[in-house]
Amino acid sequence: MKTVKMKFITETGKSFYISMDYAAPTLADPEGAAKVQAAVDLILEQQPFAVTLVSCETAELIDRTSTAIELTPAA
Repeated sequence: MKTVKMKFITETGKSFYISMDYAAPTLADPEGAAKVQAAVDLILEQQPFAVTLVSCETAELIDRTSTAIELTPAA
């Protein structure tokens, strides 16, 4: 599963993170980056949270994989 994670800075200088699961793998491409930028711009314009966001410091596409571990029942 891929996740897009954006790090914003609040008016008090603190970090504020937004993460969204099931991100398209194409967000790392130039066209995808434009979509992320548009989302960042909209979030900064709308201010939909209880804190005031002043800028977006970073955005990253995280790829996580998991492997099941087989456990044996206790005797």
